[in-house]
Amino acid sequence: MKVSVTINVDTRDGFEQSQSQANGLFSGCKSKDFLIEGVKNKIKFFDGFDKEIIVFVDVHQQVPIDVLQELQGIADTVVLRKHTNEPLFNDYNYLRTLQMASGDIICHTDQDTAAFVPNKNGVDLLIKYLDDYKYVSYPSYWHPNPVDDHTFNYRWVSTRFFMCKKETLDFEEIKRCFDYDYYRTKYNPSRVCGWMEHWLGNIAGSSVMYPPLQKDYLIFCWNNYKAGVLEQLNNMTFDEVVNFVNSNGGLHYPCDLTLK
Repeated sequence: MKVSVTINVDTRDGFEQSQSQANGLFSGCKSKDFLIEGVKNKIKFFDGFDKEIIVFVDVHQQVPIDVLQELQGIADTVVLRKHTNEPLFNDYNYLRTLQMASGDIICHTDQDTAAFVPNKNGVDLLIKYLDDYKYVSYPSYWHPNPVDDHTFNYRWVSTRFFMCKKETLDFEEIKRCFDYDYYRTKYNPSRVCGWMEHWLGNIAGSSVMYPPLQKDYLIFCWNNYKAGVLEQLNNMTFDEVVNFVNSNGGLHYPCDLTLK
């Protein structure tokens, strides 16, 4: 079994600064660390698996040459694409990234997602969910749902972190859903959230699992970030990472960590 690890990153203005704060939808934390330490983090997460690492860079500011060279040394595929302001550019970038995957299992993460396991068994547990569900996403307090929100008549597939079998991704149907009229008419979502994670959930008939919080894996996103922190965490044991998260107040809605 081969795992394709697909990671979308960007170099938005300020990505080389020492601190970053998430500012709502589509404006998560940014950091140069995510281009190297973020990729190393996913490589370590899938330690023991046959894997390919695919990194797609949405280039706003030029990627520093030393970062690019190191990135090319640790990833199997690195794509640099100049940022455009085309409608749904982010979803097109997700699509382009996922289409490059060749593995039996595909994992996707955003750049501000951090993932840790004590050993290979943690990932095995997540993959096991794919026997019963088309997608498994990040651990949630509201397992098996992403949140407790009854205004949605479906479960979406968070692009922060998800895993699926390769055959689950119906790329032609995903492309059709870029047409909002088509998406609304076919799937009749109770709330029309016009981006890919919602299309994926509807296409899958809500066959999406947000696993319970437990000691076998830890997956979260940064609400704020300071340069150097991820490198420190990548060199800690799993228990040390858990202690670090708890010392910073633990995770909060929906799967975020706020550094003190």
